[in-house]
Amino acid sequence: MDEFLPGFDLSVVHAHVFRVPAAECYEAARELDLFQAPLVRTLLGIRALPQRVAGTMRGRRTTTAPEASRRTFRLQDMVGLGWILLGETPDVEMVLGQVSRPWKSVAAAADTPTTPGQFTKFDEPGFAKIATNLRIDPYGNDASVLTVETRVAITDDESRRRFSRYWVLIGPFSSLIRRMALRLLAKHLRRPAQGRPHDGKSDRPG
Repeated sequence: MDEFLPGFDLSVVHAHVFRVPAAECYEAARELDLFQAPLVRTLLGIRALPQRVAGTMRGRRTTTAPEASRRTFRLQDMVGLGWILLGETPDVEMVLGQVSRPWKSVAAAADTPTTPGQFTKFDEPGFAKIATNLRIDPYGNDASVLTVETRVAITDDESRRRFSRYWVLIGPFSSLIRRMALRLLAKHLRRPAQGRPHDGKSDRPG
């Protein structure tokens, strides 16, 4: 994460300890489909609402947000939806990046970066550089610490003010989605089908 976005205006971090080995936790988190929780699909639609409203007010026809119209929503599904796979260390960390204008009705632009190198060097005014990661660190012999962090770097002062207004509305929904994702992952890892006895303790994120 520090390699691709060392400086930022906003950082949101969520973490939790799971009682499974690091490699198993990483794979489960990487393949987790957030649409297993119907409320998440609704929240993703709400998160895209400002862009749809802005487009309507400008008299433009807007389509449903891509993430809300897909059948699955996993980390790997984000690649190709305006996100770039910046880097991955198997069983340890995945970093995704995006350059966009989330406060606008059309967040993406045709000339935004499509490679990790372009993302790192990008500094054109009027945009937000966003990086999000999934990181798993071993915690003892049979447990893991999962950390999800999102960083946002704004490229000019006017865009920083626009993003601040956008984040007042969207920030709470974004954090709620992450907390629900951790709960969904905890539920998935507790399933007997995973081949582990359930010890009666809860993995529910605090």
